[in-house]
Amino acid sequence: MEATLSVSKQTGIGRFRIEGFSLLHRKKGEPVSSGPIIQIGDSKWEILVYPTGNERCKDGWIRVSVRCVSGQREVRALYSVSVMNAAGEVKHRLEEEAFFTNGDGWGFDNFIRQERLIDPSKGFTDDLVIFEACVTVLGQEIVSVKPLQAEPKCEAEDLIADLRALWDTRQGTDLVLQFESTALQVHGLMLAARSPVFARMLSAQMTEASSRLIKIEDVDPDIMQWLCEFIYTGTLRDERPWSSEELAGALLQAAAKYEVRGLVHWCSTKVAATLTVDTVAEWLILATQIGPQAGPLKDRCLQVVAGSLSEVQATEGWQRLMQNARVVSEVAPLLFQAISPPPPRKKAKLRQ
Repeated sequence: MEATLSVSKQTGIGRFRIEGFSLLHRKKGEPVSSGPIIQIGDSKWEILVYPTGNERCKDGWIRVSVRCVSGQREVRALYSVSVMNAAGEVKHRLEEEAFFTNGDGWGFDNFIRQERLIDPSKGFTDDLVIFEACVTVLGQEIVSVKPLQAEPKCEAEDLIADLRALWDTRQGTDLVLQFESTALQVHGLMLAARSPVFARMLSAQMTEASSRLIKIEDVDPDIMQWLCEFIYTGTLRDERPWSSEELAGALLQAAAKYEVRGLVHWCSTKVAATLTVDTVAEWLILATQIGPQAGPLKDRCLQVVAGSLSEVQATEGWQRLMQNARVVSEVAPLLFQAISPPPPRKKAKLRQ
């Protein structure tokens, strides 16, 4: 017999544009509301932004939450909140699961610093900040049982070959990735299936879904070509990304930006195998900024720094690392532990 557990789910996305963000005047704990902009079934959600945070936030940090403003029953939902600049680039995103009833709000204290949201170097121009919430309601769990039947197997090699052919021929493409002087033809369904960022862009409520054109302004065409090739095939034919730290870093950042987790992991593993004392601090900064997806790279960086601390401290990368307060606060405890691991705990003797 074969048992199958099915969990239904429905997703809704909403954006809250705040023009003149720096001009908002709110007391601590006082939010601005988008009003109900997400509807799933009989439940509606709004985005709440606390420009000066609440009593649990550190000074200079904001809070963002999602609140259910109507609904007849309790629902379990996976929700995320992202902040984007005027170009639509996601600069920060957090996600968690919670139970919602009418009036319940869940969110993130210390979501992001206020100063980052008015920093032109981060793309926050014209005093415009965009918050996006994605809510996925997880429905009833149903277990069905049926006799186990032998099914024809699809050979993995055939599937990979077919996807490689689809990438090489680009037959039936329906989406254009537009760069400054060139364009890349792709299949929207493939990108949406493998990248949550592209999936959000191509959702029914977004402009890109109807125009079938996405402007790429901060990723080099070659880097995007490799990223899309990995999306289709799970690998790269070209070895150039691994022959240059600059190319490897650019590909790793693009993979993290578009949340292509398999490529982030592959890039992290490749780079981790070739770390040097001269560049390890730069890679540690990047791995920390990317987060858990680049875990293998971050762990290896800490090992190299711990083993060659005096040499690493003499590099320019180390000086840049020490000037980044966020990275230092996250890395310092881990580095101390790597340099001086705690002694093994002794087993307590059993009384006779």
